[in-house]
Amino acid sequence: AWQLMTAVYIMLGCVGGAALIGLIVWLVLHCRRKRLDEADAFLLNEFRRCNVMVFGKKGSGKDVLFAHVIALRGEKHYANIPYDQNTEVIELWEVSAGDNTFEDLINGTIRKFDARFDECADIYISDAGIYFPNTTNKVLDDKYPSMPVLFALSRHLYHNNIHTNCQAFGRPWKKIREQADSYIQVLRTVCRGDCLYVRINVYGKESDAENEKNVTAKYTVRVPIGELQYDSRYFREKLLNRDPSPLELVMANTTKRRVNYNEPNGKKR
Repeated sequence: AWQLMTAVYIMLGCVGGAALIGLIVWLVLHCRRKRLDEADAFLLNEFRRCNVMVFGKKGSGKDVLFAHVIALRGEKHYANIPYDQNTEVIELWEVSAGDNTFEDLINGTIRKFDARFDECADIYISDAGIYFPNTTNKVLDDKYPSMPVLFALSRHLYHNNIHTNCQAFGRPWKKIREQADSYIQVLRTVCRGDCLYVRINVYGKESDAENEKNVTAKYTVRVPIGELQYDSRYFREKLLNRDPSPLELVMANTTKRRVNYNEPNGKKR
């Protein structure tokens, strides 16, 4: 009888231990899932609320974040590269308030212009530091004086926001960089199964983002790989006057160098 009772106690202990472990695992997964859902909710709210500037090192996952937000929203939008079937690709000279400048607003010499964009359709600019490098601030000021006006007045004119991404915070033209209201730093993207996990820091002020201090929020964003439709080497096709050879295509696919998110900061293997 004593041995039977001992066996029963041992069995009950094992069952209780297994139940406790199962409960702990469930709580961990539940909290993790809740945090991932919070990240999506934050991104949806932030991109709907204001102009967002995303920055991070080469290959860290900036366009992945853009593509995920675009997929979550499922709305028509404009961009300089095709993200999905809802993208209308534009030339960036179109991002302007006609011929109006800040000087026209001050002097009352405003000239009406034809609307270019639909209401409530946001604009996404990939690699803003390439198109609008800060080393050419004076040239950009002279050639595109109306562009910063649209960044500032986009909600008045089209009820939309204009979002940019770049490889370093200070790289884009200052007059569009300072029009952002929220700053998201992409730290790293890793691949786990059929999802990418993007780690981000959020800043509320330009100076904090520039100095990477006073982070207001931290999230890990889960991005299903299946929702990504954009070409991570879009600029190759745009700039190089040569198609990749069959061997190069095989190498790109077999070595995963077309999109590689397994290494810290997106480093190539």
